[in-house]
Amino acid sequence: MWHLRLTRVCRIPFMRLCSGLLLHTCLWCVFIPVAYGSTRLKTDVVYMKNGDKITCEIRSLEQGQLTIKQDYANSTVVLDWEKVERIETQQPFVVIDTKGNAFNGEVFEKADENFVTINGISTGKIPHNEVVSIQETGETFVRRLQGSVDVGLNFAQSNAQKNLTLQGDVTYQATRHIAALTASSQFTSQQKTDNTSESTVKSEYFHQLRKSNWYGGGIANFLSSSEQQIDLRSTFGGALAIRTIYTNKTNLTLIGALAYTSQKDAANAMSTASNHSLDAAAAIQYSTFRFDSTSFNTTVWVYPSLTEPGRVRMTINQDVYYKFYKDFYVRASFYSNYDNRPVVGAPSNNLGVSSTVGWSFR
Repeated sequence: MWHLRLTRVCRIPFMRLCSGLLLHTCLWCVFIPVAYGSTRLKTDVVYMKNGDKITCEIRSLEQGQLTIKQDYANSTVVLDWEKVERIETQQPFVVIDTKGNAFNGEVFEKADENFVTINGISTGKIPHNEVVSIQETGETFVRRLQGSVDVGLNFAQSNAQKNLTLQGDVTYQATRHIAALTASSQFTSQQKTDNTSESTVKSEYFHQLRKSNWYGGGIANFLSSSEQQIDLRSTFGGALAIRTIYTNKTNLTLIGALAYTSQKDAANAMSTASNHSLDAAAAIQYSTFRFDSTSFNTTVWVYPSLTEPGRVRMTINQDVYYKFYKDFYVRASFYSNYDNRPVVGAPSNNLGVSSTVGWSFR
């Protein structure tokens, strides 16, 4: 994934900055549901293990949650995949199993079998309990996106400190292609001090290699931090990734890359290290979740320099999500940016925590 952290001293009044950012966020929240509307027929059928039969539109299966939309309902409904007996549909989907194999076509299950059958561009049969993801296809690009957006605002009366946090992520998955983008920004204002901001963006693109759990692609990471006196640090590289665990409960991905890093320091800052380097890069992306409630996501990136022996940089992001109503959730986040050769006078490690309220779409 690409993480972009934009950090700089802000001269704009804090509340005006907050108003502008919140306005843009609200506009996107209005635009996404409209663009995300579906034109599919609500003629799919879901058979539950308790005997219920539901006629609906199947939207997706992700994290063990089958999302459906009934014709007479004004919102989506989430079903536990483990409690689903079988499904029937004549509409195209991309279906992915625990090995990362993707199939594109119409999906159905026979009453006397425990296999999901896919007929179409690519065909296959997957045991019901090994189906990890079902995504709509044949619609617009926007309909293939899934992600979330959240915001948090804190105020301390004692020192008039104000904190605004904006976070979001989006993922696109086709039959053999995966693209992902996550971003977060924090803005802080306090009496008698300059306003500061901290922002990150991580993104990645991968292509499956010969229907295996190996993927080849590229990464791009960006960082900007007023605390660490970095206007912008950019890292681009080619990467290999392997999904070592990929189930309805847990995902674990390992990434290795060779990357080029360019750093622009803040004005009047003095660096003890080169602003251009060739780095190795390694990442661990881990997530685990429980049905319709709590999710834990951890991403760790490490960048040992190849052209500056001894220099190591690292970023850590930890997020905990709790769904409290349909697609709305609260998130607690922790981040850490480490550089053992920072700009002169800047801390080697900059870390922070935040709490936000958000909405997910899929």
